[in-house]
Amino acid sequence: MTDEELGQYIAKYGDRLALRAFCRQRAVTNETSGGVETVRSALLMKKVRDRLEEQRRTPARSPPDTEGRGIGNKYAAKVTRRVEMGWLHFSTQSGAYRQIRTRNGGGIRNLTVQKSVTVGELLETGKSLFFPNGRSAQGPVEDFEFDIRDYSHNVLPSEVTVGQLYDQTKLRMMRIYTASKPKTVITLSDASDVESTDEEIKHSTLNDGLSSSLPASPDHNGNELFVTLRRVNIVDDMLQVFMEPRVLQRDLKIEFANEKAVDSNGVSREAYSAFWECFLEQCEGEDERVPRLRPDYSQRKWEALGRVWLKGYKDHKILPIRLSLAFVLACCQGLDSVDEELLIVSFSRFLSEHERASLEKALQGSFDETVEEDLLDVFSRMGSHCLPPKDNLRAAIVTIAHKALLQEPKFIIDCFHSVLHNAVPDLKTKDSLIELYESKRPMNKKVAQIIKPSCESLTPQEQTTLNHLLRYVRSIDQRKLETFLRFCTGSTVLCKNTIELTFNRLSGLSRRPVAHTCGAVLELPCTYSSYPEFRQEFDNVLCGDCFTMDIV
Repeated sequence: MTDEELGQYIAKYGDRLALRAFCRQRAVTNETSGGVETVRSALLMKKVRDRLEEQRRTPARSPPDTEGRGIGNKYAAKVTRRVEMGWLHFSTQSGAYRQIRTRNGGGIRNLTVQKSVTVGELLETGKSLFFPNGRSAQGPVEDFEFDIRDYSHNVLPSEVTVGQLYDQTKLRMMRIYTASKPKTVITLSDASDVESTDEEIKHSTLNDGLSSSLPASPDHNGNELFVTLRRVNIVDDMLQVFMEPRVLQRDLKIEFANEKAVDSNGVSREAYSAFWECFLEQCEGEDERVPRLRPDYSQRKWEALGRVWLKGYKDHKILPIRLSLAFVLACCQGLDSVDEELLIVSFSRFLSEHERASLEKALQGSFDETVEEDLLDVFSRMGSHCLPPKDNLRAAIVTIAHKALLQEPKFIIDCFHSVLHNAVPDLKTKDSLIELYESKRPMNKKVAQIIKPSCESLTPQEQTTLNHLLRYVRSIDQRKLETFLRFCTGSTVLCKNTIELTFNRLSGLSRRPVAHTCGAVLELPCTYSSYPEFRQEFDNVLCGDCFTMDIV
């Protein structure tokens, strides 16, 4: 092509020169390489043609269906689905299920399963994942009850399949949980499974086989509920038992973990006493106390607490008299049943002894600088930062008493009321409740009067020991008196008409008092040489771990 002909396509002369130079260089390269580029392209094209021809001659084969799709159709319905599985464990402290983290053996596991796999089969998979070799950080697999729960923590039926769950929820990724719950807190068994025993039931501070006339007699009525409680976790374990309302209709039989005892009412009384002692330590107040709302207590837990109160009173006449009188009356008969007089009485016992004295002086019109300082502290603690006028003092005290005893625990009162209302016909009035509290309150003279020897004729040594015991009971303070009563009967309040006294002749290191709480029987050695010796040994018993059941 001449320059004139090329100029018809490329107007600029410099561009035409550059094009000619490029063409000459390309031609030289092809000549020196011997047509390598052409040969390489031809070879590649031949390989492509050969492979296509081979595919035409050979029937088509699909790779293994790893994704669960239909043959020849990547958009066909899957036969497998992915599932995420976590671990929920029931917390006895909060009364709810909590997710277990990866560092504690939980976490989220990713599974690929057939759509036809059922929830029951997934449960076995979850046990093997979170309980490898049958154990986990929470304990062995035998100690728990299991089920499968969905993303809302609702229990799933065991016969439902994975495909059905995906169809129902329309989720892109299904998450389920293996839920575990301890089954050591409450143990159900029929009365026929309980072996009757003629061994005696004893309550002592040392392991020793002493004779007794108190046989265990289980009631084979088929309505018994056997419960194992841990003394170190008595509050949570007891509330867990009473979460179910039906426990009020059962014959409750209690035992303590790792303690030797058969319950013929003595162990049950000890369990209720230990429960209320631990629970009231968490409440507000002094001589009388009021529970306060807690973030870890739900409505079901407060209702369970009301059932503990009701069951303990109906079965064993145990009453936590340190629970505020005004609070209990409001729980039984409503807020309107609490009058001003009862409010002031309960509020004074709610305060410390020093503040109580100042409050009584102020109500009598006796004011001084100390009384005003104490009253200001009380009003400040209740939310008021100034003292009311003297002519309006009683009304102001009633107001803060109503706030502290009734308004702040109003939700708790409503939960109790749903359980206690009309459940105890004897407690319909304020006077009946006050009378009941006074009858249950242990006093030195009343406790001494219910101590009765098992036989009328006593030897001189036995009479001396009886005199030592009566002298001791009449002289101890209120706190130690309640401990003595609980040691003998299992209860810190008066729930038995008599404490039977028997004697033995133990001496040396084996000498100590032995209490049989089921029958309220106290065995005393009659080998004490003096009252100081008797008092020292009995003080040592009551100050130690005297409530552990360690003899059967």
